[in-house]
Amino acid sequence: MNNRNPKKIMMASSVHVWSDTRIYFKEAQTLANQGFQVDFYALDHPGEKINIPNLTMHYLKPQKRYKRFIHWRFLYKEMIQSDATYFHFHDPELLLTARALKKKLKDEIKITYDMHEHLPAAIRTKQWLPRIIRPILSQVVAYFEKKWMKYCDTVIFAELSYKDNYEELTLNKVDVLNYPTFPNLNELVVKDNVFTMIYVGVLTEQRGLFNMLQLAKSVKDRGIQTFKLKLIGPIFTDEERVQQFIVENHLSDNIELHGRMQYKDIWAHYQAAHVGLCLLHPTPNNLNSHSTKLFEYMAAGLPIVASDFPDFTKMLTEHDCGKTSDPEDYDALYDIIDFYMANPEKNKQFGENGKEAFNRFYNWEREGEKLSSIYSSED
Repeated sequence: MNNRNPKKIMMASSVHVWSDTRIYFKEAQTLANQGFQVDFYALDHPGEKINIPNLTMHYLKPQKRYKRFIHWRFLYKEMIQSDATYFHFHDPELLLTARALKKKLKDEIKITYDMHEHLPAAIRTKQWLPRIIRPILSQVVAYFEKKWMKYCDTVIFAELSYKDNYEELTLNKVDVLNYPTFPNLNELVVKDNVFTMIYVGVLTEQRGLFNMLQLAKSVKDRGIQTFKLKLIGPIFTDEERVQQFIVENHLSDNIELHGRMQYKDIWAHYQAAHVGLCLLHPTPNNLNSHSTKLFEYMAAGLPIVASDFPDFTKMLTEHDCGKTSDPEDYDALYDIIDFYMANPEKNKQFGENGKEAFNRFYNWEREGEKLSSIYSSED
């Protein structure tokens, strides 16, 4: 099809739900607001679905991991029939589809690969993969990822560190960092009556799920009864083990599990809380990334307790908006929480410092401009 629409972008994911924060609330909506026509394909999931000008939604039926090739074939057929000039992929597995598409349509189209994580490094710590095969699988994936990325015109890096692994590739490289957007809230949210710690995101062992539970236990073991730990997000580990820990340690009145929540709804919870937690494990991907949670806590004016990774410590110290610790050192973590509980004015000052840093350096507005420029420069 030679008569292509130069303002049309087909954006696709076979892995993420449609309401994924980065893809839908930031990227798709930013491009639509800039006047691009966005055809958006992602997994269906419960949530409030609204009509947005220039944004056409297509919901894919969720499939088990071994059946996701069904989506690849469907998306390829949709793309072949589309009159879009631009195709924007969010998953490494869709590089196969990108390769087939580019071979078929050649220079009629432009392809963008949006890299959310450095997959070869992530594979080395994927808990659902047998440990014995992770190293060789990581090497195989690294080889084919680079080979298939050559069929793309642009790669977007969600973290600054990712590009170091792709220096030999000659395609256009753009950093679009995963900084937050802050919604306009209709009413002032007051703090919870009891001291509340919060985490929002996927709940796994590597992202500190059991570290946060153990921290709650430490707080209670020190005789503090009235506090909350709010965990908002899907649990991608043994949920029965989580519930067992809560019951055995008498934490049912202290821990709230909210499940996945729409992006616009998390901000009231942030603003009602007192401290944001980010107790990630030191895996290669975690060490080389700036967790989006840190910037969301800054945006919401929350002081932070985070893992003592060098980059985390440097940033929180520079902006004087939080403290870091070894995520396994529960005495040190308790001391930080005790400090926040005992010093509400300092707590408030940390939050204000973080919000100022968000407004000056870490908000989505500038990143959205970089995203739009990828397509605007082709006009």
